Amino acid sequence: MKDLLITLLNTAFWVGLHFGTAGVFCALPKDVQTRWFDPNRRFFTVSDWEMRVFRKIGLPKWKDRLPQFNPEFDKRHLKSGRDTAYLDRFLFITCRAEVIHYVIGVLGWVSLVFCLLSADRTAWLIRYAVIALAIQLANLPFAWIQRYNRKRLLRVRKRL
Repeated sequence: MKDLLITLLNTAFWVGLHFGTAGVFCALPKDVQTRWFDPNRRFFTVSDWEMRVFRKIGLPKWKDRLPQFNPEFDKRHLKSGRDTAYLDRFLFITCRAEVIHYVIGVLGWVSLVFCLLSADRTAWLIRYAVIALAIQLANLPFAWIQRYNRKRLLRVRKRL
Protein backbone atom coordinates (compact mmCIF):
# COMPACT_ATOMS: atom_id res chain seq x y z
CA MET A 1 0.00 0.00 0.00
CA LYS A 2 2.84 2.38 0.84
CA ASP A 3 4.46 1.71 -2.55
CA LEU A 4 1.18 2.58 -4.28
CA LEU A 5 1.03 5.85 -2.35
CA ILE A 6 4.62 6.66 -3.30
CA THR A 7 3.83 5.89 -6.95
CA LEU A 8 0.74 8.13 -6.88
CA LEU A 9 2.72 10.95 -5.23
CA ASN A 10 5.45 10.56 -7.82
CA THR A 11 2.94 10.67 -10.67
CA ALA A 12 1.35 13.81 -9.24
CA PHE A 13 4.83 15.29 -8.82
CA TRP A 14 5.71 14.73 -12.49
CA VAL A 15 2.42 16.08 -13.83
CA GLY A 16 2.69 19.07 -11.50
CA LEU A 17 6.32 19.60 -12.44
CA HIS A 18 5.61 19.71 -16.17
CA PHE A 19 2.56 21.93 -16.10
CA GLY A 20 3.64 23.89 -13.03
CA THR A 21 7.02 24.83 -14.47
CA ALA A 22 5.44 26.05 -17.69
CA GLY A 23 2.76 27.89 -15.71
CA VAL A 24 5.28 29.64 -13.47
CA PHE A 25 7.38 30.85 -16.39
CA CYS A 26 4.32 31.99 -18.34
CA ALA A 27 2.98 33.84 -15.29
CA LEU A 28 6.15 35.87 -14.74
CA PRO A 29 5.70 39.61 -15.25
CA LYS A 30 6.03 40.60 -18.90
CA ASP A 31 9.08 42.80 -18.31
CA VAL A 32 10.89 39.90 -16.60
CA GLN A 33 9.99 37.54 -19.43
CA THR A 34 11.14 40.08 -22.00
CA ARG A 35 14.53 40.40 -20.28
CA TRP A 36 15.04 36.70 -19.59
CA PHE A 37 13.84 35.31 -22.92
CA ASP A 38 15.40 37.77 -25.33
CA PRO A 39 16.50 35.81 -28.43
CA ASN A 40 19.50 38.14 -28.76
CA ARG A 41 20.99 36.97 -25.46
CA ARG A 42 24.13 34.87 -25.83
CA PHE A 43 22.52 31.84 -24.16
CA PHE A 44 19.96 31.65 -26.96
CA THR A 45 22.45 32.06 -29.80
CA VAL A 46 22.53 28.96 -31.98
CA SER A 47 25.83 28.18 -33.66
CA ASP A 48 26.36 26.75 -37.11
CA TRP A 49 27.92 23.60 -35.64
CA GLU A 50 24.74 23.03 -33.60
CA MET A 51 22.69 23.25 -36.78
CA ARG A 52 24.99 20.69 -38.42
CA VAL A 53 24.51 18.36 -35.44
CA PHE A 54 20.73 18.87 -35.58
CA ARG A 55 20.70 17.96 -39.27
CA LYS A 56 23.05 15.01 -38.64
CA ILE A 57 20.64 13.52 -36.06
CA GLY A 58 17.73 14.09 -38.45
CA LEU A 59 15.96 16.68 -36.31
CA PRO A 60 14.25 18.39 -39.29
CA LYS A 61 12.66 15.06 -40.24
CA TRP A 62 11.22 14.10 -36.85
CA LYS A 63 10.67 17.42 -35.06
CA ASP A 64 7.08 17.82 -36.27
CA ARG A 65 6.15 14.37 -34.97
CA LEU A 66 6.70 15.34 -31.34
CA PRO A 67 3.76 16.74 -29.37
CA GLN A 68 3.44 20.44 -28.76
CA PHE A 69 1.84 22.33 -25.89
CA ASN A 70 1.48 25.87 -27.16
CA PRO A 71 -1.86 26.76 -28.71
CA GLU A 72 -0.54 30.23 -29.61
CA PHE A 73 1.80 28.74 -32.22
CA ASP A 74 0.16 25.56 -33.48
CA LYS A 75 2.62 24.06 -35.96
CA ARG A 76 -0.26 23.02 -38.23
CA HIS A 77 -1.49 26.63 -38.60
CA LEU A 78 1.53 28.92 -38.64
CA LYS A 79 1.21 32.34 -40.24
CA SER A 80 3.21 33.12 -43.31
CA GLY A 81 4.18 36.46 -44.73
CA ARG A 82 5.93 39.52 -43.41
CA ASP A 83 4.44 39.93 -39.95
CA THR A 84 7.47 40.97 -37.87
CA ALA A 85 5.47 41.16 -34.63
CA TYR A 86 4.40 37.54 -35.13
CA LEU A 87 7.99 36.44 -35.78
CA ASP A 88 9.28 38.37 -32.76
CA ARG A 89 6.66 36.71 -30.56
CA PHE A 90 7.52 33.29 -32.02
CA LEU A 91 11.23 33.88 -31.32
CA PHE A 92 10.41 34.87 -27.73
CA ILE A 93 8.29 31.72 -27.29
CA THR A 94 11.13 29.50 -28.52
CA CYS A 95 13.44 30.99 -25.87
CA ARG A 96 10.92 30.52 -23.08
CA ALA A 97 10.07 26.96 -24.15
CA GLU A 98 13.75 26.02 -24.33
CA VAL A 99 14.34 27.19 -20.75
CA ILE A 100 11.18 25.44 -19.53
CA HIS A 101 12.38 22.11 -20.94
CA TYR A 102 15.82 22.51 -19.37
CA VAL A 103 14.31 23.42 -16.00
CA ILE A 104 11.92 20.45 -16.06
CA GLY A 105 14.88 18.17 -16.72
CA VAL A 106 16.90 19.59 -13.84
CA LEU A 107 13.99 19.77 -11.38
CA GLY A 108 13.21 16.14 -12.14
CA TRP A 109 16.09 15.17 -9.89
CA VAL A 110 14.02 16.47 -6.95
CA SER A 111 12.02 13.25 -7.32
CA LEU A 112 14.89 11.47 -5.56
CA VAL A 113 13.37 12.82 -2.34
CA PHE A 114 10.56 10.27 -2.78
CA CYS A 115 12.99 7.43 -2.10
CA LEU A 116 13.18 8.70 1.50
CA LEU A 117 9.54 7.63 1.92
CA SER A 118 10.37 3.99 1.25
CA ALA A 119 11.80 1.37 3.57
CA ASP A 120 13.96 0.07 0.70
CA ARG A 121 15.65 3.37 -0.08
CA THR A 122 18.43 1.95 -2.23
CA ALA A 123 16.06 0.23 -4.65
CA TRP A 124 13.85 3.32 -4.88
CA LEU A 125 16.87 5.61 -5.27
CA ILE A 126 17.93 3.65 -8.34
CA ARG A 127 14.38 3.74 -9.76
CA TYR A 128 14.01 7.47 -9.22
CA ALA A 129 17.47 8.19 -10.60
CA VAL A 130 16.57 6.26 -13.76
CA ILE A 131 13.25 8.11 -14.03
CA ALA A 132 14.89 11.51 -13.46
CA LEU A 133 17.56 10.77 -16.06
CA ALA A 134 14.92 9.59 -18.53
CA ILE A 135 12.88 12.76 -18.03
CA GLN A 136 15.96 14.92 -18.45
CA LEU A 137 16.94 13.11 -21.65
CA ALA A 138 13.35 13.16 -22.94
CA ASN A 139 13.21 16.95 -22.59
CA LEU A 140 16.41 17.58 -24.56
CA PRO A 141 14.89 17.02 -28.03
CA PHE A 142 12.20 19.58 -27.24
CA ALA A 143 14.86 22.15 -26.29
CA TRP A 144 16.83 21.29 -29.44
CA ILE A 145 13.73 21.87 -31.57
CA GLN A 146 13.38 25.35 -30.07
CA ARG A 147 17.00 26.14 -30.89
CA TYR A 148 16.69 24.75 -34.43
CA ASN A 149 13.50 26.69 -35.14
CA ARG A 150 14.89 29.89 -33.61
CA LYS A 151 17.95 29.87 -35.89
CA ARG A 152 15.70 29.49 -38.92
CA LEU A 153 13.24 32.14 -37.70
CA LEU A 154 16.08 34.61 -37.08
CA ARG A 155 17.20 34.20 -40.69
CA VAL A 156 13.68 34.97 -41.89
CA ARG A 157 13.39 37.91 -39.47
CA LYS A 158 16.66 39.46 -40.68
CA ARG A 159 15.40 39.42 -44.26
CA LEU A 160 12.34 41.50 -43.36
